[in-house]
Amino acid sequence: MINYSDTNVFCKILSPVMQIISNTVNTLGDDDKKYKLSFLPFTVNLLYGIMSNIKSRAQLITETKTSDIAEALKLVVASNSMYNEAFHRYKPELYREIFLHLLSSLSFMSIPGIDQLGHILLVDGSIFPAISTMGWATYKSTANALKLHLAFELNRMIPVEFLSTEANYSEKRFLLDIVKEGITYILDRGYVSFNGFKAILDKKAFFIVRCKGNLQYQVRQYFEVNLPAKASGLLEGVRDMKIVLENDKNRDDKGKRIEYRLIVFSALGESYVLITNRFDLSTYEVIMLYAYRWQVELVFRFLKRTLNSIHLLCHDPEGVQVQFYLYMISYLLLLSFKQECEAVAEDETQEDEASELAEECAANPKEERHYVCGLVSMLGQGLKKYWKISVHWLITVRNFFLKSFTVDIAKRIVLCVE
Repeated sequence: MINYSDTNVFCKILSPVMQIISNTVNTLGDDDKKYKLSFLPFTVNLLYGIMSNIKSRAQLITETKTSDIAEALKLVVASNSMYNEAFHRYKPELYREIFLHLLSSLSFMSIPGIDQLGHILLVDGSIFPAISTMGWATYKSTANALKLHLAFELNRMIPVEFLSTEANYSEKRFLLDIVKEGITYILDRGYVSFNGFKAILDKKAFFIVRCKGNLQYQVRQYFEVNLPAKASGLLEGVRDMKIVLENDKNRDDKGKRIEYRLIVFSALGESYVLITNRFDLSTYEVIMLYAYRWQVELVFRFLKRTLNSIHLLCHDPEGVQVQFYLYMISYLLLLSFKQECEAVAEDETQEDEASELAEECAANPKEERHYVCGLVSMLGQGLKKYWKISVHWLITVRNFFLKSFTVDIAKRIVLCVE
């Protein structure tokens, strides 16, 4: 097994998690003495496979047997049966603890301006295909599938909560299980539920959700709509109002009908109806926060296409959950490494520009929030640099796995994908 005090790129990427893994090993008794593919090499091999874009367990076995990189990293060569036993031996709860430790210990960049709008989570679910022998992954009579439910934090662009289930598992149930006080949840139409809205209110949380156009409501008050000049050519027919839902039988603590905020508009030829309990935001802020919901769709695309999570390494429910924890752990490690490379490679001019942007965002008073006008353009410019992990970037990083991590290597990694 590789010496993790080494300074090569692979060790650098894994360095934030190695002490956490070691602490987990200490709770497993003689695990490392009983098994060749014990917890540490099993975990490291799978992280290597994910980061190397390997699509199957058989391919990973071949890689560890024949790859010069795998040999230099001293990855443990193991059989298919060893992997199968390890997937059953090590429970998802072990990896959940590692994931949560990483979330609390790693420092990620925040998107300027978003923090001033609150703690924002994008929630959605996505279907992953399953083979016919995965009888637990119920979906249709003609096909099995599983669903990944994901809560993705917009503030730092990281996954913070997820669950893998059979495809028919309720998305609304996942949402209500994770709702916490003070957080705003951005949701698509599949999460619309009057009882769900009330449950979120009861937990003192917030939501912005898109509804169908046939929503029945009564208007209690119209709000003045002031849009920034940059949005005037994109948004049409914008109306902002306080409403009550006609068919909602829920009542507030005083027995009165619950009032929500409804924003109706058109953009690029499509009509939108947004309902929220955030009355403190401007009309434009609500619209833009919902627009950022697309980021969670990009995460699913990244997991499926870039990390090849559509190819399952294990087919039982707990093994699938372990696999997805490792994908999320890889996501955090790679994003942290990418941002560190960018920080190391930046020159003083770039640092000054980033500082000026952050200062400009912080300087605007809450009443005006003009910085929101620039959030979309800022994301478009900065996303690729600080938050996007492309397949080309992954290939570049893999090719540098054995190189010592230096300022020059960081710059080369950055320049190779610009």
